[in-house]
Amino acid sequence: MLDVLRWLLLSIALLSLAEPVPAESARPLADGPDAPQIERWLGSLGAADPLVCEMAVDSLGNSWGWSSRRVAVGVLHDRVGPGFEARRQLGRHSADPQAVPLLAGRLADPNPCVRRAAAILLGSHLDPGAAKVARERLHDASPVVREAATMAVGEREDHEAYDELVRALGDDTVGVVRMSAWALGELEDPRAVTPLVGLLDSADTGARAATVWALGEIEDARAVAPLAKRLRDADAGVRELAASALGEIESREATAALLAVLDDSDLGVRRAAVRALGEIEDPQSAVPLAKLLADDDEELRVSTAHALGEIEDPRPVPELARALGDRSAEVRAAAASALGEIEDARAAPALAKALSDPVREVRERAVAAFGELDGLSEAPPALIAALADRDPEIRARAASALGEIGDPAAAPALGRASKDEVVEVRRKAVEALAQLHGGNVADFLVAALRDGDPQVRKRAAEALGDRDE
Repeated sequence: MLDVLRWLLLSIALLSLAEPVPAESARPLADGPDAPQIERWLGSLGAADPLVCEMAVDSLGNSWGWSSRRVAVGVLHDRVGPGFEARRQLGRHSADPQAVPLLAGRLADPNPCVRRAAAILLGSHLDPGAAKVARERLHDASPVVREAATMAVGEREDHEAYDELVRALGDDTVGVVRMSAWALGELEDPRAVTPLVGLLDSADTGARAATVWALGEIEDARAVAPLAKRLRDADAGVRELAASALGEIESREATAALLAVLDDSDLGVRRAAVRALGEIEDPQSAVPLAKLLADDDEELRVSTAHALGEIEDPRPVPELARALGDRSAEVRAAAASALGEIEDARAAPALAKALSDPVREVRERAVAAFGELDGLSEAPPALIAALADRDPEIRARAASALGEIGDPAAAPALGRASKDEVVEVRRKAVEALAQLHGGNVADFLVAALRDGDPQVRKRAAEALGDRDE
């Protein structure tokens, strides 16, 4: 409890160090911090609790929260005013050229949190001279300055620094090597594939991790085979990054290697491999993936259903149909969506049962899936009954799905839905009726001509006109 209080008190103290900005002299909201504000803020960071410092730096460049609004909403009435105005400005990029040498000097700060803040601010600075200053510091005699400067260059995505970043992959200091690999990933320059691949066998775990991540960002198929070897890395974090990187590249050459780690001892690796296989969309992985729908981990089952939907292979339809009865509503919803993406009519009976699911999202996904199924000519009674669901969005989706199926047996229920109290349901019902033939469809469309909504009347008139042609 004392630690929490200490953290809160230090946070308030950090905010209160900013000077008040009088309303009459307040700068436009688009302005970022000037050099004096940055200097005060960096000094405050250096004096703050390390946890507060790290959290503050993590928020740099973000405008989430009340500070993204011109008028504060959802904040305590007695908040500390000066600090909150400073927070608003620190969420924007600085354009003050006087801040550039200040930030460059802070790249050597003994506090790593302050160095990181300076690197981020220098990397986002709007003055063109900031890029040159950052590149110059890449050659500094101090390794901590070179590392921070490399971060600034990566933040800027400065392509003029490419050659220097490649050279830095051979730096004597591992921190510089790691940061250089990361920065090359930020550049996303295909030329960097060859020099980065040479770093994949580094004895340093951090260097391997940064390199794997960077190769994923570049998305070049030449990196597939080297990255596949990292799926057997001794470090689980590197293996997870390798799986994610292969998913980013989206090459089917990685399928076999990713399938081989679906039984990895680390859950994070297995999850990443499933997501990657979904991004690659290779039908070869459909059947092995389907087995994971019975895994104990809920997130893994959800990811598996999503992946199978992306792959769109019909072979796992039975397993996905069974997943509609999963104990997790999130899994059931993901399975319904996947069945809709696969578009196999064999899923209709299981989707019909899912229309009575107690969770709204599952019913919504199931009813939407019906509209995607191929070769379905008869509307299941449960889908017709969904026109009376308590949720209007589900009623509207049910109407759309029935229109896609085109079964005349749905006409009476659609006729009733064309008088629904919710206008969007009436619109979808009339659009669905326009796709049906037979029965007393025309009578329902004529009645819709008297609807209070002009779009309903217009669609009904168009449908009747099409029938007369």
